[in-house]
Amino acid sequence: MSDRSESAPTPVSLSFSTESGGAAGTAGKTSGGLLTKGVTVTDPAGNTLQLDKVQMILREIEFKKADAAENCRPNEEADDCEELEAGPILVSLPLDADRPTVVIDTTLPPGQWEEAEFEVHKLEDDDPSAQSILEGTTFPPDASIRAQGTFTPAGGTQRSFTFTSDLNEEREIEFEPPIEVTQDEPTNITFSVDVGTWFRGQGGGLVDPTQAGDDGPFEDLVEENIESSIEGFEDDDRDGDDDREDEEEEEDEEEEESETEIETDLENTGPDPDASGEAEYEADGDRRTFEVEAEDLDAGTYQVVVDDTTRGEIDVTTTDDGTEGEIEFWSPPESGHPALDFTPVGKRVEVVQNGTVFLETDFPSGDSDDDGEDDDGEDNDEEGDDEDEEAEADLENTGPDPDASGEAEYEEDADRRAFEVEVEDLNEGTYDLVVADTTRAEFEVNEEGEADIELRDPSESGHPPLTFNPLGKHVAVAQDGTVFLEVDFPTAPEDD
Repeated sequence: MSDRSESAPTPVSLSFSTESGGAAGTAGKTSGGLLTKGVTVTDPAGNTLQLDKVQMILREIEFKKADAAENCRPNEEADDCEELEAGPILVSLPLDADRPTVVIDTTLPPGQWEEAEFEVHKLEDDDPSAQSILEGTTFPPDASIRAQGTFTPAGGTQRSFTFTSDLNEEREIEFEPPIEVTQDEPTNITFSVDVGTWFRGQGGGLVDPTQAGDDGPFEDLVEENIESSIEGFEDDDRDGDDDREDEEEEEDEEEEESETEIETDLENTGPDPDASGEAEYEADGDRRTFEVEAEDLDAGTYQVVVDDTTRGEIDVTTTDDGTEGEIEFWSPPESGHPALDFTPVGKRVEVVQNGTVFLETDFPSGDSDDDGEDDDGEDNDEEGDDEDEEAEADLENTGPDPDASGEAEYEEDADRRAFEVEVEDLNEGTYDLVVADTTRAEFEVNEEGEADIELRDPSESGHPPLTFNPLGKHVAVAQDGTVFLEVDFPTAPEDD
């Protein structure tokens, strides 16, 4: 790629990840204590598809700047279009990896980029240099896509298949909002391929891959599924999730944590036996409100007293349903609402007339209502019912790799469990996670000597299912029968 920008190019990596088509699919599924490599998807009828290897050929990957002219095409020289890779690339999709796999390390000039464009395309017969990328592989030269695995019809026998397609299709992926490349830090863009949707019919049922090849009854269906299965997004932390969605989720969580809503009933003190009322306090970001309502009091003017200080007046009037009145304090103040320049939280609140208290309450000091329940309706009188529990332990080095270290952590709450093992300074390679003398999963240690595997219950795409309890069990990291790290995991979690 030529540098046509005044700014120095910034490192950009292109990664690929896979999805398995929703809840019916699993990646790296375990069975009988052994890890099954690949992606397994099922349908309601009981058909099962196991994908063991998926490859595709990409060529002419380009990025288009935001507000650029509509003329970005392969081999065109334009400042707003950057061709990252002119030659074809054979991509093996990472069916077993927990994280995206980097396919290309390159550069882009700083700026906002709104679109990626590439072609899934078979190799040209008259281009020996292109054909050279297949040297040492069994990938067919007349195909652009190959998927290998097994298909088991409901009640039938498992049979192997090799699906190939000569699909030639240009794919445009728009980034909304545009991806911003800066010189401050490298950028990673992940293309996620939902392979679990490739062999599904319109009703969600699986189709036989052997009937989806050239001139097969499902050829057009599967090719359309492949074309729509690829999406792209900024993924600088390479966790396989859209960074923008991660940021939005974090913002939503922060907003939820910053929101406060407290309400309570006002107690009748006796002078007007029919009277009732309630008070509510809300705080959300930079806005606060405090509202007091009264019903079935004699018509007239009453004072709202908070912590022995009169803060406002309620005019109780007669309506078709009886008598009622309300006052709402706001911060920042707005027309028609007295200023909320105090806090009622934890203070005594009263409705008073001529020195007589008609309604009163000790306003709660926490995020709860008058019946001891918090805002989501859960009983908070019993401490610890909704608290997370967790246990963690350092893995002990057994000697074969003296620098190696690691830790294991187990977390459990009302509807979710997770068991995570992290290792550092191990030699690069494939290792077994063994719990109670049973291999529960395999994981790859990268060239930096690091790896992280997390098993979850309920199972989620990209995470092996947690079908056992590690508490009180022997946990080991092994390779070819040699244990490198181990620990007798704690027998019980500790309350947070």
